[in-house]
Amino acid sequence: MSLVNPQKLKEFKDRIGFDQVVFSPNPDVGVVADWDGVKEFLPTPEAGWEPLSEDVYTLPGDLVMRKWSFRRGKATFILKVHVFSNGTAAARERFLSGVTTTSMSRVPYVRGPAWLGQLSVQMPDTPLQTVFWIFHNVYVELRDTSGTSVEPIARSLQGFMERHVSQHVTQSLPRIDKVTVSKSQLQVGEEVEVQVHPKQSQASQQLRIEIQSNPEELDLTKQSSTSSTYQALRPGKSTVEAWLSDTKFLLMSRAQVQVDVQPKK
Repeated sequence: MSLVNPQKLKEFKDRIGFDQVVFSPNPDVGVVADWDGVKEFLPTPEAGWEPLSEDVYTLPGDLVMRKWSFRRGKATFILKVHVFSNGTAAARERFLSGVTTTSMSRVPYVRGPAWLGQLSVQMPDTPLQTVFWIFHNVYVELRDTSGTSVEPIARSLQGFMERHVSQHVTQSLPRIDKVTVSKSQLQVGEEVEVQVHPKQSQASQQLRIEIQSNPEELDLTKQSSTSSTYQALRPGKSTVEAWLSDTKFLLMSRAQVQVDVQPKK
């Protein structure tokens, strides 16, 4: 979580009653949905909105985020859906980080409508135009600067999430069968290929593989959709982490492998 003034954070949490909100005690309860399904709620060209971008980001902390943005004249509409594969606590942390990271001396948001998620906040004394909320393992940011209330879209999104609550999120995660290395021990200056093998029974067109390593230890020299090749820069044990994300359901799983680099002889 971003560094936030502890007093500012406490004042905000007290004001919105954060610690009184009841969340599910089971971290495996959450939303499992094909997020293409929310497109029917989004702004349309018929209403004058021009689509600007639609992107999926895989981020640390078992987080996959999908962002839609639109423009109408000088107005913008932005929807960000953050889906956590590791439970509700991470969604709450992201919510607090997102709404309290401000240069203002006081976090401006107040408690939002009770029908929206398990906890929502909005800008005070305005129609519902900027609103953030948590629902199980999902944190949503919704902004519309056109002056129009986002209540209809927020209600539709909330209903969509409620219809797709699962008791067993972990059973729906994409599965990594194994991560292989071309050599488990190598010398400084030599290359090693790390390959990720998803389980075969998955729709591969919606899966994305990302391989994370320390660039000070391993220098990336070649990359494909399922593998990365590195040159060893210094001796020691280096951890390489594979992320497998489902870009429709915004769920992900991780696996690690260690590479043992010996000094050059």
